[in-house]
Amino acid sequence: MLSAQNAPRSNKLRGPEDEVSLDGSTNVLLAPIRGVDFRRSLPKPLFERRPARFVAKFSAAMTLIVVGLGVMAWGLSAGGRGWIAVALSVAVVGVMYAHLVELQHECLHEHACRSRRLNRVFGFLCGVFMLSSFSHYKYDHLRHHAALGTSQNREFFNYRFRNLDSWWGFVVGAYHLGRYVDVFRNMLRSLLGRPIPGVNREHDLRRIRAEYRLFALILAAAGAGAALSGEYVLVLFAWVLPAILVAEATHFLIELPEHFGLNTQTDPNVLTNTRTITASRFAQWLTNSNNLHTAHHFHQGVPMVNVERLHEMTKDNFAVVDPSYWSFYRNVIRGDLRCQGADETCMTR
Repeated sequence: MLSAQNAPRSNKLRGPEDEVSLDGSTNVLLAPIRGVDFRRSLPKPLFERRPARFVAKFSAAMTLIVVGLGVMAWGLSAGGRGWIAVALSVAVVGVMYAHLVELQHECLHEHACRSRRLNRVFGFLCGVFMLSSFSHYKYDHLRHHAALGTSQNREFFNYRFRNLDSWWGFVVGAYHLGRYVDVFRNMLRSLLGRPIPGVNREHDLRRIRAEYRLFALILAAAGAGAALSGEYVLVLFAWVLPAILVAEATHFLIELPEHFGLNTQTDPNVLTNTRTITASRFAQWLTNSNNLHTAHHFHQGVPMVNVERLHEMTKDNFAVVDPSYWSFYRNVIRGDLRCQGADETCMTR
């Protein structure tokens, strides 16, 4: 059992240019914790990657997207008879776009493949539909892991997690599209060769700019293809509507429970500033085991395919465990859970 009475373990990022290990490996810089810290002595099998399992998950998601797009194309051509099929397809495809960002999260921790290059290739592909830059997400997110519970803590996705204590406020938060404003600004900055705010390492900056430029190229190609073929409606229903109406809100619902209502800025203890959700098998699949978020933050070097085993080993030490996603959302809407911290935190960017 971890003793919560001991002093917190120091794990501070000293500055943006410090050469510290942030990648998902056994030597990664870990989030601060109180009590006896046995994370460096976890069994080696916990750190084994299973690329075939990841490829299967990625292939399943892409298959569902392709099938959904096929049904969508049929529904659009069928006129009034096909609109139910179109609506269902938009929902399924949008949920898969959000699920792919959870798989992107697995890649940025380098859990998916043994090759760093393959992790980036798969990670970029997973983020295309929601315009989530793999390298930018990785840059910010790995620092979030290392600095969780300190004033340096920040996150990549800038959802508004305040004023959620009503159905209307919750819906507005779920559909805050300011993230796309930032994405297009970063595309423009990248095309002009300008700095990306918050990115201070030249090597990472080059990778991030390259991905935003590629996003701009993909968008231009999609626009040109729609103009030449006249298939504006198909592009709208296949990409824009699933991403904005479904994927954005779905990803908001996945991200919200991880730390909401907990002190992520001045409580340097991963056992109390992170939440675990007891989820159904479907929800665990959809979130790619991110419902077991305390275990993931306990040691982010453990691949997501093994995080359930880590959870079973460490769950008795976790302070915040909710019985379901629905009970968590209900507590937020009732106002029983509220955002903690200043305006500029990973919960309110």
